[in-house]
Amino acid sequence: MQPNRGRLVIGFLMLLVFALAASVIMVSERPMPAVATADIGEMQTEAVRTFIAELTASATTLPSPTRTVGPDTSPTASAAQSGTPNCLGLRFVRDVTIADNSQMTPAEVFTKTWLVENNGTCPWRPGFQVVLIGGVAMGGSPFRVAQAVGPGGQIQVSIKMVTPTNQTGVVQGTWKMSDADGALFGDYLSVVIVVRGPTRAAATAAGATTATP
Repeated sequence: MQPNRGRLVIGFLMLLVFALAASVIMVSERPMPAVATADIGEMQTEAVRTFIAELTASATTLPSPTRTVGPDTSPTASAAQSGTPNCLGLRFVRDVTIADNSQMTPAEVFTKTWLVENNGTCPWRPGFQVVLIGGVAMGGSPFRVAQAVGPGGQIQVSIKMVTPTNQTGVVQGTWKMSDADGALFGDYLSVVIVVRGPTRAAATAAGATTATP
């Protein structure tokens, strides 16, 4: 009886061991509960949405850019700044009298005449005049336009002058047309003469010296 009883105990223990081993195997093979993991794509999308929202909020708080207006350099603006309409023009055609470097004596009276043309698109009106802008006037007075001169029209500008008595050599005067407001326009008009011989003052002094005993 003892050996049979011992076998029963051993068999029972073996069954118990097998049962425990089976339980361990079953537990190890049982699937682990899924751990919630964050969706990387969803996280990136959310980050982009947050960044755009922050940019939009910043844009609403920034002041709107102000356009800086620079000086207008168009021909019309330049004409307005100078005071002369850009439709006014004068073209020098030729010298009618007293060519450049004409030889003259002191105190000689002469009339300088230029032929000029209105090459603009606006007429010259009474009140326009040719005035001295540089050099020596030689006694000349401004020439005044007596009647309107339309585009393409030509007139002679004549100014009476007298050669200097206190200067010899090259003497020059430069003239130019101005509108009724005094704004200059067009080509330059010049008179260039050469005064030869002694000046009147020198001749007078020489005469006084000769007359002295």
